[in-house]
Amino acid sequence: MDKLMFNLVCEIDIDQAVEMLRELRELSEMSESEREIYGLLEGDELIGLMPTEAFVQSKEEILSVLN
Repeated sequence: MDKLMFNLVCEIDIDQAVEMLRELRELSEMSESEREIYGLLEGDELIGLMPTEAFVQSKEEILSVLN
């Protein structure tokens, strides 16, 4: 997973990485029902099914790659 996250972050510029981190922060702060609505609006229904910890862990992985 670390290698996959590293490759992803290396393929995007810093502005895209910052935006990704902002979105992950927002998703981690949403309730489950809010994430379900967001997922429907964004066309990604899996967002509503993922636990908050998944977004927090993704954010930590991105930060570890950037550091």
